[in-house]
This record gives sequence, structure tokens and C-alpha cells, in this order.
Amino acid sequence: MARARGLADELQQVTLQELPFEDRFDALMTIDAMENVPPEDWPRVAANLARAVHPGGPLYVTVEEGDEAEVAAAFDRLAAAGVPAVPGEVVEGDVAGYHYYPGRERALRWLLGAGLELLAEAVDQQEGWRYRHLLLGRKGGRKEST
Repeated sequence: MARARGLADELQQVTLQELPFEDRFDALMTIDAMENVPPEDWPRVAANLARAVHPGGPLYVTVEEGDEAEVAAAFDRLAAAGVPAVPGEVVEGDVAGYHYYPGRERALRWLLGAGLELLAEAVDQQEGWRYRHLLLGRKGGRKEST
């Protein structure tokens, strides 16, 4: 449908974990997606995003943050049930399945460790959840086109 409407020349369906692009995009956005990435995949996803955007290109990422007490209680319930979970994982309630809330510091550690730099940040509250808006850039500056 996007191609028929002139919105896209090429469409590919890939996971963030398997993102195959290198130095391909002027800018990237992940909105309301990172909370579905488990902690063991965050470093790979961050590296994939950094690799896919041109050096110096912006990357906009939203990181959802749940109520800390509710997230901690969800982990306690999972652990008590014998589920092999880590703090921050929620698999219940109104999260529409699996969510992982890494928190600001851990998310930034993974993103900055992938060769990105933080350019700007904002936080807003929506329906009981906080959304951290991160504007990042791939280190290395803009490549000159030839």
C-alpha cells in the first residue's frame, strides 16, 4: 500500500535484532518499540541502529518507563513463580505482552556504548507511563557525498 501511494520505493520487514543496514539512512526513528526488546538484545539492537544511520545522522528513540514500584512488583511475582526474569521485565497487566523497562542509565549505557552520542533529551507523562525521548547521533560526523 505504501508503494502504491508513493510513500516507499522499498519495503522490508526485519526485526531490530536483525537490522541488516549499514550507513544507509539519513535519520532513524524507533517510537514505542524499544520496550519490546529484551535486555540481552539491547546491545545488538543499539549497535544495529548506530550502524544503519549515516555518521552524524540523528536517531530518535523513545524509551518507555513504567512506575518503578509496579515494575519491581511485577519482577517479584515473576521470580516467585520461578520465571527466569530480570528486573525491569513485565509480562502481565496492561503492557500488551512482554515489556522491558531498562531505565534511563542502562538504556543510555547501551546506546552510547554502540557509538552514539546524546544530543537532546526530554521526558513526558502519558496515561500513567513516562516516555523518555532521546535524540542521538552516530559519532564520526557526516560523511561527504561523492
